Amino acid sequence: MSRFILVTLLLLLSATTALAAKAPHGANEGQSEQHHKNEVNLALDVFDELGGLIATAAAGRLRDDRVLPAEVRLNTEAVAHVTPRFAAQITAVNANTGDQVKAGQVLARAENSDTLASFELTSLINGVVINRHVTLGEHLQPTDTAFVVADLSRLWLDIALYPKQVAKVKAGMAVHITTSYGPAPLDAEIDYVAPLVNEATRTGMARVFLDNADGQWKPGMFAKARVALSDFEVPVRVPQTAVIELEGNSVVFVREQNHWRAQPVTLGRKDRTHSEVLSGLTAGQQYAAEGGFFLKAQLQKSELEAGHHH
Repeated sequence: MSRFILVTLLLLLSATTALAAKAPHGANEGQSEQHHKNEVNLALDVFDELGGLIATAAAGRLRDDRVLPAEVRLNTEAVAHVTPRFAAQITAVNANTGDQVKAGQVLARAENSDTLASFELTSLINGVVINRHVTLGEHLQPTDTAFVVADLSRLWLDIALYPKQVAKVKAGMAVHITTSYGPAPLDAEIDYVAPLVNEATRTGMARVFLDNADGQWKPGMFAKARVALSDFEVPVRVPQTAVIELEGNSVVFVREQNHWRAQPVTLGRKDRTHSEVLSGLTAGQQYAAEGGFFLKAQLQKSELEAGHHH
């Protein structure tokens, strides 16, 4: 707590004590005891100054999401290895690593080592030459790869799943992808979940098919994938900062005209930031979303003073 807020709070509590001391005691004392038991008077401007925040109870979504590590990979179903049909010597090289090529484009020319007949090595797909393993005059066997061509317009984003998430993550779930390498954040859906767990690492894998028509994503980039394991609407939700523990109960401070009331609430499900309210607070009521602990301190001080006067 900052020094300014602490000083303000102490001044406020002192002023309240002074007012309480001046207040006449009489016939209404018994009546007001119940009124003060769970109610606090605190001017709105003072509440604001202390860093308090008022909100209106409303419906909202709860999301159980997890941030998981991910890596951009080649779509291995769209990678072609170009090899000579016969043992041959390379007589011309027409393509280099990084070149965009079309299906049927001649990448190199070769001469059959047995018949000396010339033939062409052509690309099988549209894509980019990602590896060139051949030089002019080199002798190749049919088992040798001369070029590797990959279609980079659609890549894979492979997301590592920890053991606890393997059973929960399903195809179709929403995923928010971010990376520090340049491409803008992306909202997508999980396209595929691997049926097997990696025996060495004990991790599973979920995959997103990345549309990379603009070429911004590169194989090897690391990313973070925020996967929503569940996402549902609840009739009333509050930020967890609004829930205060008071005498063993969870309460939310509800604003009623010129005072605040510590209202016991029953909480349901929650996510990282919000809790569902099952009872005690209805949509439309104003409450302290932040700063409830100031109100709790004030309430406890009032109760102490009430006990002291009796």
